[in-house]
Amino acid sequence: MSMPKDPRSGAATLGGLALIAIGLAWLVRATGIIPAAVFDTLASAVPALIVVGLGVVILYFSRSSTFKMPAPGTRLYRSRTDRWIGGVLGGLGAYLGIDPVLLRIATVLLTVLGAGSLVIAYIVMYVVVPEEPLVPAGSYVPPVTPPAPPAPPAPPAPPAPSADGS
Repeated sequence: MSMPKDPRSGAATLGGLALIAIGLAWLVRATGIIPAAVFDTLASAVPALIVVGLGVVILYFSRSSTFKMPAPGTRLYRSRTDRWIGGVLGGLGAYLGIDPVLLRIATVLLTVLGAGSLVIAYIVMYVVVPEEPLVPAGSYVPPVTPPAPPAPPAPPAPPAPSADGS
């Protein structure tokens, strides 16, 4: 019997492979096997290649059935449960239907490779995007008020005067 695969294991594998590639490139450059000019040229092209790669990934997932656009009327919130810093990427992942770990890896890689404006964008989103409500929107049901008790029976009416005056 096989264990079900954790959906975040793919992101962990991708992160591990990225660290191995960075370490090998660092080792090759430090030992001088490849001239430093080659690494300088590659280093200047890496941010552009990452942006192109992210575009390819978005196109791939938009064509597959796993990527779903948010339903009309869906609001973006910062996550209360899936947060590392402020819940921005957890909420964005829930809104777009993407694993937040992939968003975090992409954000860290792009920030380290020179897209430092992502830090400013994160701070702006932290300030602007509201935190997820404690009660999800549309699921609030007002408490049911108990029905009023039945009215007591009316007292008997006094006898009507008779026609002979008595």
